[in-house]
Amino acid sequence: MRFGVYSGDPLAVERALVRRLSQLGEVERVTLFGDELELGRLLSELGTRGLFGGEKAVVVRRADPIAGQARLAEALRRGPPPGTALFLVGQELKGPLVKLAEESIYFPTPTGRALKRLAGELLVQAGLEARPELVELLVEAAGGDTLHLASEVEKLSLWNDSPLPQNELPRLLFFFEPTPYAFLDALGKRLVPASLAELRRLLSSGWDPFRLFFLVISHLRTLLSVRAAWEEGRQPPGPDWLIRKRLAQARLFPQPELIRLLGRLQELDLKIKTGALTPQGALELFILELSP
Repeated sequence: MRFGVYSGDPLAVERALVRRLSQLGEVERVTLFGDELELGRLLSELGTRGLFGGEKAVVVRRADPIAGQARLAEALRRGPPPGTALFLVGQELKGPLVKLAEESIYFPTPTGRALKRLAGELLVQAGLEARPELVELLVEAAGGDTLHLASEVEKLSLWNDSPLPQNELPRLLFFFEPTPYAFLDALGKRLVPASLAELRRLLSSGWDPFRLFFLVISHLRTLLSVRAAWEEGRQPPGPDWLIRKRLAQARLFPQPELIRLLGRLQELDLKIKTGALTPQGALELFILELSP
């Protein structure tokens, strides 16, 4: 499938786009934005093969302003040029391109039971149990925003290898700010100054340093699992968007190094428990050791 048009609920649009791009395999990807795009630039991208003459996928985000342009519709009357795929995404795409596309889908934002089914599906994809009370909490916390819902599930996925802290779920989903995502992302990308800055921000906002230490262990275990699956040609568990994010980080660490770093965290954990180091000191020491 080389020509798709998707609009409506942003999470559903992103999931559809991810599926189609994954089906294309290893192709050059070009992202453009329709609300700041000259039509000539888009036509030029469509008429140019990928690097080294390979295939290319052009994704136009915020494509509503260009969806009804007659010149573009005429250029795409027979579909994108050979070797090129085109995907338009936006809020509510209308016009001739919708009819020309091989696949055109408008996704209504789910509500009620459909929203609860989505919450359950996201939980299962993240390796978590879709318990009714947890689904209810997630739906209420997201307030009908599906991207927010996915973000909350990602937050809970930090506990995917240990039991969720049941007594703290309401606080996790509603009140605990800031989230640790930026800290764990900086850590996974080996950005030492950024990791230290995010750590200070979390600690100053009231995060327990020992809990953060546990989250670092959990994150490194996840990266090791993803790295091992990738090297063995297996599909890691979880939704596509989360797999891509984790794999990008896991590729920065050779598998033996991830094993060594987990061993180092065990050593630091022992020093915390014996009083030789504070949890904050152990975190700072570990982050400094990530420097390439």
